[in-house]
Amino acid sequence: MDREELARIFYGEARVPPPWATDCPVRFDTWLSYAEQSGGDLGSVDVILAVNEEHGVRRVLDHLSRLKISSTLSNPIAAGSFVVAKLTLDELVRAVLPMTNLFGVVRLAKEIPESELLAAAEGPGAQSMSSPPTASEDGAERADERKRHLAWLLQLLVAVATSAGLRKRGPRPRTTSRGRLTAVRKVVGMLRNATAESAITQLPPSPGNPVIDRRRRYPVVTVTTNRLAGPAVSRSRQTVKADAAEAVFAVDCRTIGWAVVDSGIDAQHPAFAEWDTSITPPTQWPPRVVRAFKLVGARETLSADRTDNGLIDWTRALPFLEMPIPGLPVVAGSSAPKLAYETPIDPHGTHVAGVLGGHWPKRALRGICPTIRLYDFRVLDKTGQGDEFAIVMALQAIRHINEQAGRLAIAGVNLSLSVPHDVATHSCGWTPVCIECNRLVRSGVVVVTSAGNTGFSGGIRTMGTDYHIVSISDPGNTDSVITVGSTHRSDPHRHGVSYFSSRGPAADGRSKPDVLAPGEDIDGPVPGGGSPLCTARARRRRTSVVLPP
Repeated sequence: MDREELARIFYGEARVPPPWATDCPVRFDTWLSYAEQSGGDLGSVDVILAVNEEHGVRRVLDHLSRLKISSTLSNPIAAGSFVVAKLTLDELVRAVLPMTNLFGVVRLAKEIPESELLAAAEGPGAQSMSSPPTASEDGAERADERKRHLAWLLQLLVAVATSAGLRKRGPRPRTTSRGRLTAVRKVVGMLRNATAESAITQLPPSPGNPVIDRRRRYPVVTVTTNRLAGPAVSRSRQTVKADAAEAVFAVDCRTIGWAVVDSGIDAQHPAFAEWDTSITPPTQWPPRVVRAFKLVGARETLSADRTDNGLIDWTRALPFLEMPIPGLPVVAGSSAPKLAYETPIDPHGTHVAGVLGGHWPKRALRGICPTIRLYDFRVLDKTGQGDEFAIVMALQAIRHINEQAGRLAIAGVNLSLSVPHDVATHSCGWTPVCIECNRLVRSGVVVVTSAGNTGFSGGIRTMGTDYHIVSISDPGNTDSVITVGSTHRSDPHRHGVSYFSSRGPAADGRSKPDVLAPGEDIDGPVPGGGSPLCTARARRRRTSVVLPP
């Protein structure tokens, strides 16, 4: 089953989709990911549960634990108001759907006779389902609407389970009556075994709010896939007038901390050292990369004693994610790092940090802020791949560090990352990574992100039809961040926007990107720590590949 086939079932073929499709807490991309799994409901999908803060993630984690959905495979872990877990289709239906606004539909599936449920699942329509005894409480119209909602959910689940069950036979298997019948039985079994207890959605009324709004009564608001993330990448210093600002205003960034959330900074590289240029030759001092954290694979490295039953306790967890910086003492008041330092392999983070704050007198390399203090948060692995939840964790760790310091130890964050945004699945600017960016900005931190590199997908010769508007990726869609597009490194007014740079507006009509900055042919360091090959030129930012969803 391809995307278009599933979309016809999910959204319907009428001009206006049914209300339960647009309001479905399990987003379209999640259903599509399950449909693409092999082996039926045995395949698991890495999903992020956005939790209603009135309920709290502890309530969701406890519920998953009671249902024994806390194995090494699923590995649910929470950061802030998000829970990430690898769940099979059966676990999604049995444990998660009852915690969403689909609770009433799941309960209806458990109340009507199994034979009627099987009949409704085998063919479209809700006429075969009789109204349960409790339906009279809502009235006949409400009961009929809920039956049609259940019929839609049944057809969706059967289509997803059928596609997954047959996918092991080939990339585009032909649906058989036997395969569909097997999927129908599996789906009915999932719904009948779901834990649809009223206590899951009930909260004790508070003195200030004696009645819980029914729209806020469910613990899980949305279920989305843990999307893949990829990188998006000095004459440019004169182009943006950084040299003039430094000379006229005596700008000194020594007291400013800035985080680079990327694939890692080579802290041993001479470009990130403190240099005494008052003497000849210049003297190299300790590095300006003050702290480094490895968040790649953190879900596996954080054991139970570093979390509060699945909820990350940042005070206990940070030492097990931090790497010591060679040549620097441990930060006063913090625990000693538990990891050994690793030089990053993927060059993207080192290159980005060099553009921001590199300073290497011997090679005449000078970034925009050559004295700034850098914080290294690694969310992309050695191949330049990562996921959305690792970025969310990094942003929350930055807030925690600032709170513990009692000041903005980290004043800004650079996110030269691209998380593909599916406009049919997510509200623009309201995905987990966008929500976390907004929270960080509200705490006083400046967040700067790339617009992305999907502005053009054509051949070398074009008539203009291969340029794409509304092509900005996350977290560039976030309203409160500074989204940056690319332009020429020395003649931006002549050459305009780089052909590959993502273009606005955002999918909801907001004006993005906010600014343009040099992004072509930029010189910068790469990992190597002083070897002859430790500088390189990014010919174009398009050389940083955006990973597919």
